[in-house]
Amino acid sequence: MNLSRKRKNLGGIPTSSMSDVAFLLLVFFLSTTKFDIKKGLGLVLPPASENAEKRVKLKEENVTKVWINKDGVVAVNQKEISLAELEPTIKRIVKENPDMVISLKTDRKSKYKYMVQVLDRLQAAGAEKISLSTN
Repeated sequence: MNLSRKRKNLGGIPTSSMSDVAFLLLVFFLSTTKFDIKKGLGLVLPPASENAEKRVKLKEENVTKVWINKDGVVAVNQKEISLAELEPTIKRIVKENPDMVISLKTDRKSKYKYMVQVLDRLQAAGAEKISLSTN
């Protein structure tokens, strides 16, 4: 007589569709997430041409020099000013001379955010002719 007992199949969690569910959740979260896309700076650069090597001579009275050092301190025509004072100062300068060119120079070791903050203030002040360079 054969008295072997049949083993009952213990219940288990079916995992065959788990990858499908995980993929659907991934697609759902990716499609419903709003990504914060920053556009960057809206700079209009002159086209490269054969005349790019020619330098334009400007009158000294038509150039205002703005300097940013490595610590983010701003100076206008060698006079240190705060970031809050920059916009009214440049507004006054541009109002007095509409042909004014703002020469923005930054220290190579200064943080990029300092230059962006100053550029925002220059554009808010109405400066349209801005020259960028590093020292």
